Amino acid sequence: MKKMTVNEAMVTAKALRGRLGELSSLRSQCATRETMYFGDKNKTVEPTYDVKILDAKCVEIENALLEMDMKIKQSNALTTVEVDVDAKELMQSLK
Repeated sequence: MKKMTVNEAMVTAKALRGRLGELSSLRSQCATRETMYFGDKNKTVEPTYDVKILDAKCVEIENALLEMDMKIKQSNALTTVEVDVDAKELMQSLK
């Protein structure tokens, strides 16, 4: 397990979400190769990538994102900050 700051985890999670979107789009119709020979009406459609491998990688990324989100939220629950703000006073109605 690699240690990283909350900021690094958030940046990594953002990059992983982008990669997950790219891999998910490969599972769609654009991840096929169509071959049609001149004068032939039949089209051959072959997948460019193995769907099982793509799905396994997507699940792996989703699990990593889930773990990162849980660790960030756990860290936020333990972290306190000092602020010089009186929320009760700020939320009072106007006089």
